[in-house]
Amino acid sequence: MSEHERAPRRRSLYRSLLLYLSVPLTVLAILAALVTYEMARYYSNRAHDSALIEQVDAVAKLMDHSPETFSTFSPQALFLIQYDPDGFQYYAITSAHRGVIAANFQPPAASLPVQVGAPVKLSSIRTEHHLRLASRTFHPKVDSTDTVTVTVGEGYSDRRRWAQQILLITVPTLLLMVVGVLLVVRSGVDTGLRQLDPLIARLRRGDALSKPLLDANVPSEVAPLAGTIDNLVSDLREALAVQSRFIADAAHQLRTPLAGLSLHAERALDDPRPEVLEDALGHVSRLTHRTSRIAEQLLSLARAQSVQTRLPERVDLAEVVPLLVGERVPDALRAGIDLGYEAPSQQSLHAAIDVPALQEALDNLIDNALHHAGRGHNTTVSLSQRDGAIELAVEDDGTGVPDETLARLGERFFQVAGSNARGSGLGLAIVEEVLSRYGGQVRYVRGASGGLRVELLLPIADAPGKADETAG
Repeated sequence: MSEHERAPRRRSLYRSLLLYLSVPLTVLAILAALVTYEMARYYSNRAHDSALIEQVDAVAKLMDHSPETFSTFSPQALFLIQYDPDGFQYYAITSAHRGVIAANFQPPAASLPVQVGAPVKLSSIRTEHHLRLASRTFHPKVDSTDTVTVTVGEGYSDRRRWAQQILLITVPTLLLMVVGVLLVVRSGVDTGLRQLDPLIARLRRGDALSKPLLDANVPSEVAPLAGTIDNLVSDLREALAVQSRFIADAAHQLRTPLAGLSLHAERALDDPRPEVLEDALGHVSRLTHRTSRIAEQLLSLARAQSVQTRLPERVDLAEVVPLLVGERVPDALRAGIDLGYEAPSQQSLHAAIDVPALQEALDNLIDNALHHAGRGHNTTVSLSQRDGAIELAVEDDGTGVPDETLARLGERFFQVAGSNARGSGLGLAIVEEVLSRYGGQVRYVRGASGGLRVELLLPIADAPGKADETAG
């Protein structure tokens, strides 16, 4: 079996829409048939009840105007009363003075009118058959002292047959309507889905990489999908841009140390004298260390520029920053720098930032101070709250930088002219990228002792309960 044959069958949106629509339409058709049947029964009963009432009135008029009917009914009259082309007719004519005048069944007393002269009473009884009766009691004109009751009845089979015939006539019409609606729905679904063809064509052409898919021509139902694709493409475009910048930065920064490594390696190969070898290997060692440092900073910059994939943590900087500074004390001692920390006592300062990102920014600031302040100087890390934000500052008492270059310190590869320390020019750029990801700012000012002071301003993170109330 090929891989194509083993692939699971994908669910069809087209078939799903037709199925979702055909099921309720079928149920509605069944309900419509039931309602039609009940309506047919209702109108059939009304028609038959009207016929029974007319028959009762006709017999009553006959007895009012034909006195001879009190003695006996002719066979022709009985035949007309009893005749029913669709079934058997029941009748009973009784007189208070003469008894039963004519009858082919005995109606129950409950079906007879209570009041003389009242309108025709309709009732249903169950004997051997289910019967519908119409009864009337009146005083005949030929003998106003007598009371005559006329009852005419029929079975329900004819009524049901009429209702079933109406249903049989209606059902094909309903089925044709359902089929017609399904065809219209199918055409509508097909037309609606064809509106996605331009979007699919744009995706196949790769237009999503050059301009957003979400525009005025995209149907509102597909707008969330198009927006999601645009966001994914935007993230991909940003990732590709970061990758391109990383490659360009790597080529820019590694070209000089690699060229130096090649040059000194060739010196060692060309001149095997011990003093030349020692000098060349010393240069190789320093260039290797510099290359390693540049590679680390390039990777740090790439991480800082990458798309954030998780929410930042709520971190107490008053607890975390002293630990991070303490890890750098050995490096400061080796560089002959006095590294200190200042912060208000017993004050929690919470910010929304990942600890690794915070460490990346702080390490680069401390490295910058250790390299540029010079041996015998001081570097101080301070933490405070100012103007509704958290200020994390790194200040040294070195020679500082000219005021006109302060605004350029965050640029990639920028190095202050005349600086004794040779760096990559990426440390402060990494700090800028990290702070921008977490809504912070970086400021470069001259310190109180004339050195450089770098201030990181981070928004204060609300407590979890307060943040939920604000969101609500």
